[in-house]
Amino acid sequence: MTSAERRDALPLVALAAGAVAVVAVRWAPGVLDVVAAGPVRPVAVSLAVATVILACLLVGGRLVAVRRGLGDRVRVAVVPAPSFDPSEEAVVRFASGLSRSRRAVRGLLDAPASAVRVELATTADGDLAYVLELPRRARGALAAAAAAYSDIQLRDLSDELPSPVEGVGVARAELVLAGPSSSPLRAVGIDPDPLAGIAAAVGALRCDDGETATVCVDLLAVTPGQRRRLQRRLLRNAPKTRPDAAGQLGELVDLPKSGPASAGELVQRRVDRQALAAKLATPQPLFWIQLLVKTTSPTPGQAKEALAGLLAAFDVFAGDNHLRVRGLRIPGLAFLGSDLPGLRRRFDRRLASGLFSPPRRRVVSAGEIAGLLKPPTTHCPAGNVVRSIGTIPPPPGRLPTFRGQRSLLPLGRVETDRGDRLVGVPLADTFFSYMAGRSRWGKTETAIGQFLHLAKAGHGCFFLDPHEDAIRKIKAHLTDPDIRDRVVEINLANTDRQTAWNLFAPPADDAQAQRQVDAVVDAFASTLRWDETNNRALNLTTQAAQALVALARQLPPSLAPTVFQIPTLLSDPQWRAAALPLMSTPTRQFFTDRFPRLSEEAITPVTNLIDRLRAAPNVAALLGAPTASYDIRTAMDAGHIVLACPGSGSTRDRLVANFLVYDLLHAAKTRAALDPERRRPFYAFLDEVQTYDGASSGNLAALLEQTAKYGLRALLFNQNPERLTPATLNAVTTNRSHLLTTALNAKAAGLIAREWGKTVAPEVIASLERYTTIGSVTLAGEITPPFLIHGVPVEELHPDTDGPDRIDALDDAIAARTATRPVGETVAAVDGHDQRILDHLHQHRPGQTAVATRQAIPTRRP
Repeated sequence: MTSAERRDALPLVALAAGAVAVVAVRWAPGVLDVVAAGPVRPVAVSLAVATVILACLLVGGRLVAVRRGLGDRVRVAVVPAPSFDPSEEAVVRFASGLSRSRRAVRGLLDAPASAVRVELATTADGDLAYVLELPRRARGALAAAAAAYSDIQLRDLSDELPSPVEGVGVARAELVLAGPSSSPLRAVGIDPDPLAGIAAAVGALRCDDGETATVCVDLLAVTPGQRRRLQRRLLRNAPKTRPDAAGQLGELVDLPKSGPASAGELVQRRVDRQALAAKLATPQPLFWIQLLVKTTSPTPGQAKEALAGLLAAFDVFAGDNHLRVRGLRIPGLAFLGSDLPGLRRRFDRRLASGLFSPPRRRVVSAGEIAGLLKPPTTHCPAGNVVRSIGTIPPPPGRLPTFRGQRSLLPLGRVETDRGDRLVGVPLADTFFSYMAGRSRWGKTETAIGQFLHLAKAGHGCFFLDPHEDAIRKIKAHLTDPDIRDRVVEINLANTDRQTAWNLFAPPADDAQAQRQVDAVVDAFASTLRWDETNNRALNLTTQAAQALVALARQLPPSLAPTVFQIPTLLSDPQWRAAALPLMSTPTRQFFTDRFPRLSEEAITPVTNLIDRLRAAPNVAALLGAPTASYDIRTAMDAGHIVLACPGSGSTRDRLVANFLVYDLLHAAKTRAALDPERRRPFYAFLDEVQTYDGASSGNLAALLEQTAKYGLRALLFNQNPERLTPATLNAVTTNRSHLLTTALNAKAAGLIAREWGKTVAPEVIASLERYTTIGSVTLAGEITPPFLIHGVPVEELHPDTDGPDRIDALDDAIAARTATRPVGETVAAVDGHDQRILDHLHQHRPGQTAVATRQAIPTRRP
């Protein structure tokens, strides 16, 4: 027992002790007289006193148990899908599950606190919510009972429903059975939905003005013993209710009958027997019922009108029995009901606490109130009903709880029967992930949270953000001294200083040289959307790249050609002639034999795009320096944190983005020479992935599938899967580890739904709320069914945001690591680089030029 529970029990124990003391004082004189009367009397008196004390203790114990029970109840919203349409058998099974909320042991002590409350109330938006309130210990029984319904969600509540405004404009009513329990209510069924009338009455409220309505149906399960005693009691009381009731009850319990009966009596007896059998002779659960209705309104008189509308909704249950408002009617004058000062407080206490204490106990069967034992169905046409977007499978129970483990990738929060929890997926099962969904719906927020966790856990990772907003947010969490020394940044939004990245930096070997060529060609093909019909352009770009890589291997590092030498090579015969001796034989033959036959228009697509790169000073500074300080392969092997922002506006920006992506992918392929255990995993987050997927030949898909073997783990994001090329889309749906989506348009939602075997309807995907995701993940090599995930803000997942001073220190560390230089200084050097290379080529003939070794770069592992 906790200290709070002890404090709660003390007043009740004191009350019980006081009652015992009062009884003892009151009876003391008589007891003493009896004791003095003879030797046998003390034994009887002792037993009597003990009985009284025991009774007082039982009363006190019951009060304690009820008070504790009322303080330990939970509220659960039952949210139906638009397609929710249960059978009557499902409703009965649900009711049977709810009957388990009453204790089998100690049930007599806390019975008034063990009722299940069905609450129909208005939300802050004026919608009708279906809420169950029950003892906390019965939460598991509710989960089991809810299995009878296939299209509902259970959501734990705290105080989501608005509190009614007390004071002027409050109307109360308690409904009771008008007749004896032996007479059943009308079994109205569930089609049409009886809750439609309540929803219509709620819809008429002006919730914006503070009007509210609450209907509470409290149900306390009848135990098997109580059921048998109830039958016997109704049999004893039969002559007092109706002359023919004994006959119907005797028929029910197979009692012998005597005497002839008229035809009318036989018909009536049969009707009565059927009615009573419907009540007691079926296996349906029975419940004691308490029904409370309350409305509030700041407008005088409006609460009573709203109450009248709600009461009218219960007229559908009128049959052999009906529900009436408890109270005394004075014809033509007034109605004395639950709003009387003497009854009001008790009514409000029961309504607020869940106490089950009806003035008269009446029994109903599950069939009689089936319409109240389920949330609004598809047959309830009202639009003001709280519904879910549709049916979504529950999250797998074996999904790991995320507590910051280095081996997990955070996903978000999932709702379970035991509450919500933050979950993740093992990195060992994460090879290739794809997330789709509309803008501002939470994709980037999810990516940032995952990236920061990997970065802080010591993993190498790469984040490509075309918009810079995400990078700015990420940097605020990477200022710790142990982390900032691993950060590398390429940000074209910076117009003052830039790092140096040469696509044709002197390669270390033939494999590295081929990687550089393939990366440049694939980047051009993706940006310009080349396919097999653009063979001439592809070949021209390939030959130019091979020629410049060959030059880089033989020129001094300070004279290594850059991407801006491609137009010079293709358009300047003198420069090309000077470079021919340093090219490989196949490349030299191309430029001497076939290149002269090409028209000038053949080289225009390539040279025009590079000219556009050159026209942007920040891009020229990034790509125009011969000596490089950025190398993705080194960052990959050393576990660095790479942040890249190429810009998002033009074809020029897309080309830079493609350079970054294909340089990354081809660098990963060169790790084939490493032993598998030395291939350190490297996680690449690629936002707006359609930007890098322009080549219809499927380059991106093929590279993603290949590089997974070499430790690259790709996490792809974009707004619409339809914008991917067929090859990439096929790779996403076939080889992905995890597939997630926020809201999509109808066509794209259908595409994802088909991939999941339509376990989730396209309408559900299209209707997802902001920051909610449906995902199917891989656990222990098996793909799970899709389930709902609630996004977690980066600030909640990583609350360690630092101030501007720490971010300035991070920028200084990045500048030192990547040797950034002023943009103007690099651009000035770019202008004369063609001539410096040409002068060197004229001065050093083949055979006199020393072979250049691969230059050292600052990002290499120390």
